[in-house]
Amino acid sequence: MQEKKEKIGGVTLDLTYYPGQDFYSDGEIENELLSIVQNHTPDQYDSIIREKKEWPILYHLSPARGNIADWIPFKGTEKVLEIGAGPGAVTGTLSSRCGSVTCVELSERRSRINAYRHQDRDNITIMVGNFEDIEPHLDTDYDYIFLIGVLEYAGSYIHGVQDPYYEELVRIMAHLKRPAAGETEAGRLVIAIENRLGLKYFAGCAEDHSGRYFDGIESYLNEQPPAKTFSRTALEKLLAKAGATKTSFYYPYPDYKFMEALYSDRYLPSASDLSDNIRNFDMDRLLLFNEKKAYRGITEDGLYPVFANSFAVVAGPPLDVIYCKYSGERADRFRIRTKITLDSLAGRSILEVVKSPLSKEAEEHVSSMVRLGEKLTERYTVEEKEDADGILHFSQPVLHVAQCRKAEDEKSVIFPFVEGKSLEMLLDESLAANDAQGFIALLDGYRDRVGINEEAGISDYDMTFSNIIVDRDAWTAIDYEWAREQAVPVKDLLFRALLVYYLEDDRRREKTEALIGNDALLERYGISPEEAARLAEDEMQFQNYVTGGIDALGELRAQMGARVIKPAELQSESEKKKIREAKEKETNSLAAIQVYFDTGSGFNEKESYFEGNTYMEEGVCEFTVDVPRNVKRLRIDPALCPCIVFLKDASFLKAGRDQFLRKLRTNGTAVKNGSFLFTTSDPNMVWDMGRLRRKAGLGFNPKEDGSADTIRFVLQMTGIPSTMAKGI
Repeated sequence: MQEKKEKIGGVTLDLTYYPGQDFYSDGEIENELLSIVQNHTPDQYDSIIREKKEWPILYHLSPARGNIADWIPFKGTEKVLEIGAGPGAVTGTLSSRCGSVTCVELSERRSRINAYRHQDRDNITIMVGNFEDIEPHLDTDYDYIFLIGVLEYAGSYIHGVQDPYYEELVRIMAHLKRPAAGETEAGRLVIAIENRLGLKYFAGCAEDHSGRYFDGIESYLNEQPPAKTFSRTALEKLLAKAGATKTSFYYPYPDYKFMEALYSDRYLPSASDLSDNIRNFDMDRLLLFNEKKAYRGITEDGLYPVFANSFAVVAGPPLDVIYCKYSGERADRFRIRTKITLDSLAGRSILEVVKSPLSKEAEEHVSSMVRLGEKLTERYTVEEKEDADGILHFSQPVLHVAQCRKAEDEKSVIFPFVEGKSLEMLLDESLAANDAQGFIALLDGYRDRVGINEEAGISDYDMTFSNIIVDRDAWTAIDYEWAREQAVPVKDLLFRALLVYYLEDDRRREKTEALIGNDALLERYGISPEEAARLAEDEMQFQNYVTGGIDALGELRAQMGARVIKPAELQSESEKKKIREAKEKETNSLAAIQVYFDTGSGFNEKESYFEGNTYMEEGVCEFTVDVPRNVKRLRIDPALCPCIVFLKDASFLKAGRDQFLRKLRTNGTAVKNGSFLFTTSDPNMVWDMGRLRRKAGLGFNPKEDGSADTIRFVLQMTGIPSTMAKGI
């Protein structure tokens, strides 16, 4: 077979095995993606995502997609194979962290998107074509092979075998590096895939691939699925059958697509860690129960590995990472990654916490932690005093500070992992035991320890209860990312710690109110209602400072239009009222026909009015418009929402419906026989009045003389959901 290759920047596009046709596509949106990556730089993608508010653009261009591979401790020399690379959402992360990346992708158009967005790289080769055609020609010494959202589709691209998922794994694992004589390091296969039994599916999310509710839970028995996912047990068995002797399971949260945190069997989450659950960007979902509340029992019983929404599985030698968190929804100068790693030393495992910048701008933010830690250590180190009997006493309670150091790369910092329980956990235990005295004693301990040397010019604004570890009498501050070189009153820090504590779990506020009384608690620590209001406003300003005013992904989800639908039987009275109000608003949108006149200055609100008639039975509305003779163009907006409009009739002297259809200009799509599909919330239909007057038999364009022309319209209209409109 003759080689067919081309260069796009530094990227090699290998079309040798391309069959000449793309058999998989997201449609026209891929042309828009190609245009974006050809004409914009990666640092502009985020603003484009937030401007467009379209799921495919978010899904393919968000830098958060690369998190699923970024956490892996690459050395920088790895030879990597990425199967099903698509438009390159993960390719960029791999190429920036590894020696070379070979991509396999079925679609030429998607491969070009990948190539153009990474054209500044010189270590990427994209092989375009069917996996079965390319696989025999792949190397057999890859350090890593990635299947990110790919294994579940094996049934559609592995043919002629009884178990395509097993066959896929066997074929792929044959291309992993085998350790040479005397070596122990073998290649690794990394799989990211949804969990068939993910909690979100029980709670009302449609299955990601089929779009059907409970499809995976019901074992895909209703119809032939486009893809098939697995439970943890089933995936373990499949990998073992394929020859994977060592497997490590990780749990990306909320899922592997937009991973914010990564847990493992060595480091499982608590319920308070799992609060970002409404993540339906592309489809409406039901809300059958509160996932966060369900996670309480699940995590307490050790069942999170069964119900996690996604898996990231490493087949091969274990990695030293047991936890990772991304603080990516921030201003560039504050974007960091936090990892907990194992460092084997003298036959035992040493835990370390590594914080790394995710952008060039964030390097100073990370490196400053060393200096700030030293200053905090100085503040909280108190003088030891020896009494007459030679016994040492501290003049004040001590707060230890987990001092960090710079890593070898000079960009990251390393904290020691501190054993013990967080102050947050101890407070929770006091509430659970209805121990008001114990709860207050812990808060008093916070006040007394954190408030030491309050006049010192250094404070940790983020001294929350989860950032203090208690081991018997030793209290240790473990994270001081937001330390400030200024004095902050301890009562301000205590208020913020309480505020964060309550926001993470509403039950805490309720229990504290019942057990102690929140007003009484604030009064105990000298915080007046006016100060509480000021401090709450300070917190809002702080969050805006951290994020740079950028909406989080969860907020972007709401803007994209995917709905959260709660069945009527589960709705409270206040929820039912909101739904009634929303339906009334929607009905008004469907009935709002707005008429615009252009007298030479374009269409504007001043020269418009709303038609008094509304759509009657079956969505039909008949009305007339008196168009002054000085009007050059007429515009009809049939609704204030996406809709389908049928122009049943229109007449103006000798001009009938056919003439109106021929002269119509619209921002919708003609469907058939006078019907138009509008996927925008601002549909419009425009006519040139000069042309209409000629067709009506007037023969000239009359000057303004105070008279008007009467046009009759009959429209039939039905609204469509905004999510359906976006899909179309």
